[in-house]
This record gives sequence, structure tokens and C-alpha cells, in this order.
Amino acid sequence: MSALCDAVDAGSVTTTQSTNVATVQGAYGAFNSGDVPGVLAVMQPDIECIEGAGPYQGRYVGPQAIVDNVFAPIPEDWSEFTVTPDEFLEAGDVIVVLGWFAGTARESGTSFRSRFAHVVRMRDGLEASFEDISDAHAFHVALGR
Repeated sequence: MSALCDAVDAGSVTTTQSTNVATVQGAYGAFNSGDVPGVLAVMQPDIECIEGAGPYQGRYVGPQAIVDNVFAPIPEDWSEFTVTPDEFLEAGDVIVVLGWFAGTARESGTSFRSRFAHVVRMRDGLEASFEDISDAHAFHVALGR
């Protein structure tokens, strides 16, 4: 996953639809509809997920670790939670997704909306790594933590 810090040639970035982009778009759709098996189906068995900040901060390897540490706590913490991608920028097997998190904290009732950037690296048509870059402060304020 250290390759996440490697520079990407900005000249190769495009917004055209590819199989990789379609796969990543499908994962967001599955997540927002509650279809966790659909999200997991597009992950490599050794996927690495980096949540750099926020309530689910950590480095998780494998789909089950992601389920246990990121997906499972979400319905416990939020009465509503959506991940809305706006743009998919592709450079080879790297896809940068720009969008918005939104939700309402279950305990406090506080709503939030916060910008994110996700860096997804693909391998053989499946997600090999995922990094979330987002505003942890907005999550913590809504959760009262």
C-alpha cells in the first residue's frame, strides 16, 4: 500500500467510463443500498483499506477486517449514512473518487455533510486497495466524540 504515495502522471487522468470505473461505481451503489456482499464481491482477498482519520481510523487487510472495523459500526453510529461520489478520475489502475459523506448520528441526532477523496487501486479488475481521505472533524462533531 506504500504505492498510494507514488506520484500519478496528471496527463493520464481521464473521466471516461472504463470497466474499472464501472466496478468502483457499482461498489458505491451496493454500499448505499446496503448490499455488503455486493461491495465485498469487487475486493481482492488481500485488499488493504486505510481509513486515515475519523471514527473508523486504521489499516485493515482483507474484506472481513473492513466489515468488522468499518462497515459493521456504521449502522450502530448512524441512523442515516450515505456516500455520494461526484467524480471518478482514472489513471491506469488508479481511480480517484471525489464526493460527499452525509449522515445523521444515531445518538446525538446531529447531521453532517463532508467532502471526501478516495483513492482506489485496482488489480485484475478488483479493488486491491482503498484509501479514504476525509474531514474527521465533521464525523467527530456529529458523533459528539
